[in-house]
Amino acid sequence: MAALVWSGVAGAPALAGDWAYGGGYSVAHDSNLARVPANPVAEQTQVLFGGVAYQENTPELNARLLTQVQARHFSRNTFSDDTGVFLDGAAVWTMSPKRFTWTFEELYRQARLDLTLADTPANRAETSTLSSGPDLTLRLNAANSLGLGARYGRFDIKGPGDNRRASGIARLLHNLSAVSVLSLNYEAAQLDFTPPSLFTKIRRDDLFGRYESRTSPTDSLAFEIGTTRLDPEGAETQNGRRVRLALERRLTPESGLRLSYADVVSDTFTDLLARSATFLPPTVSSDVYRNQSGDFSFATQGARVGYSVQGFGRRIDFENVNQDYDEQGGRLGWTWQLSGDLRFQANTEYLKRTFLNFDRTDTERNHRLGATYLLTRNLSLVAEGEYTENTSSAPLASFVNRRVALHLAYRSGHLYEPQIRE
Repeated sequence: MAALVWSGVAGAPALAGDWAYGGGYSVAHDSNLARVPANPVAEQTQVLFGGVAYQENTPELNARLLTQVQARHFSRNTFSDDTGVFLDGAAVWTMSPKRFTWTFEELYRQARLDLTLADTPANRAETSTLSSGPDLTLRLNAANSLGLGARYGRFDIKGPGDNRRASGIARLLHNLSAVSVLSLNYEAAQLDFTPPSLFTKIRRDDLFGRYESRTSPTDSLAFEIGTTRLDPEGAETQNGRRVRLALERRLTPESGLRLSYADVVSDTFTDLLARSATFLPPTVSSDVYRNQSGDFSFATQGARVGYSVQGFGRRIDFENVNQDYDEQGGRLGWTWQLSGDLRFQANTEYLKRTFLNFDRTDTERNHRLGATYLLTRNLSLVAEGEYTENTSSAPLASFVNRRVALHLAYRSGHLYEPQIRE
């Protein structure tokens, strides 16, 4: 489907954007890769990877793609050797300016299966998240327009949990100014889950208002408020809130602030497609859940030194799975550009997760220190050390892992960013 959208079928524009490619080798030593509480076995992991990145931004096509293949070898057979694929792509094809577009998104990656188990290769599975469909905009007058859209989506996993969905979208948009839009939105979706899901069919309806303002590429505000209704086949109808807030502000030429809040009904498909680095899906599940989350971050980057501060929290309330939880945490990051060829970086992370359906609290701490040295313009060497500690009230869930790693990577251009899978 990506080839159909991007390569010129039925008059679509031919690819003419920027390309970059790369590859490399990584070796790491972990004192406790299996994350066991006692008698850990050290493991050495070797990774060989290569990938391609593409980007195009023209009036007809706005597209990006990053794909990478990775082969991993465990020297002491703690886990089975594997080969994995990472793909993150999105495209908007404008067939008629400001009138008719086609959107395509695909994310192929690994996701965590069970949040109560340690995040190891055995607790991950490859997933594919796809969404595609058209959008039509009808201009009613100078200030108002009607938007209509449709989406087909599917979530595939190596194991149980596949689902399909089809949705329709209707929007009445009012331009308050050249940079701000007010809209009334209705979305209807049919979600089909495969057994052993408790519900195989769910009808979802969202009705909400949205305000959006973008005064510059770095300054924006978006706010949504409305309701969500779920109608599972053979069960009672459920109603929930839909609230979202996202704020980005450039405070100085070197610093910026970001705030976000959400109180929504979500699922694995939706959260994976959002590509949030802060709030990954809680677990791969065919269940829907209420997601209340918020975070703030401040970052500044000078000519030599930069740092960032982030705090976040969320509550996940599943409809059927008994793994509801609260979590809070924060991150501190620091970088020092010692010279044009050498950069040091350090970060520390803290996360506390309390499960609500049973008596368990996990506390995770992670500290990392690394250095990046440019051997040539395109060839870099990264050395890093990491200390991870998990303290849990559950038996056999606490562990400590110490990790040192070297990464040698080549890339032909800045578009390609290696995705090293641990």
